[in-house]
Amino acid sequence: MGFFSKILNSFKSIRLNDKNRVNGYLLDHLLVGSMYAEQQSAYLNSYETGLNKSDITKLVVTYWGITDKNQAVETLQSLHTRNQDKNLDAVYKAFENPENYVDLLKSNLPDEKDDFEYYLDLFRQLRNVVPLLTEQKIITDFAQLKRTKDSGWNYGRGVFLARCCHELGYISEKELIEYLEKSHRELKQYCSTWKEYTASYIVGRAIWSGDYNNGMIQIADDLLNNSKSPLKNRMYL
Repeated sequence: MGFFSKILNSFKSIRLNDKNRVNGYLLDHLLVGSMYAEQQSAYLNSYETGLNKSDITKLVVTYWGITDKNQAVETLQSLHTRNQDKNLDAVYKAFENPENYVDLLKSNLPDEKDDFEYYLDLFRQLRNVVPLLTEQKIITDFAQLKRTKDSGWNYGRGVFLARCCHELGYISEKELIEYLEKSHRELKQYCSTWKEYTASYIVGRAIWSGDYNNGMIQIADDLLNNSKSPLKNRMYL
């Protein structure tokens, strides 16, 4: 898909592959990447993305810095482990105790300056993002964010990135299927419903980019409510 075709398709939400679609539980696994796939105007229901190789290469090589199998595997694995970061608990605890946040962060986070600054910046982002997302009714309160974290953002990007890496020959179809299954299984530790998944994706995007959520909110609404969407009649992961 060329640049102008991609722009035109961005106004046509929900792209489906009628020839090589997957079904059943394999589709459930695939849909973990639906938010990212919809951002890229890709197919939602097949391992094939439907994008031009040049577009996939730009995403994988230029944006993610992946040029071979080892880098692909390392990046995909890192997206699985981000929600298991124990330092996030210290950040969340500080957020819930704003009067003592400095002492809590200093006593519970790594001493190394760059690491500490990373988590301090995350704390500051939460202070901006949580009120905004609550006002926009993306999350009900901080307790929801604390439970789901930004799991949809991490696992969702991982699943779509894995599809792209497969198309570039960095991982096999067997490895892709196994990665998608693991992503779906682990995401269920944080999110119970597809609505929670889309919300946690928006949380991660907001933490990364700030107050630019309208596009993500529209994508989530289309995925959950458009009659063409594979998520339309799915509630639970």
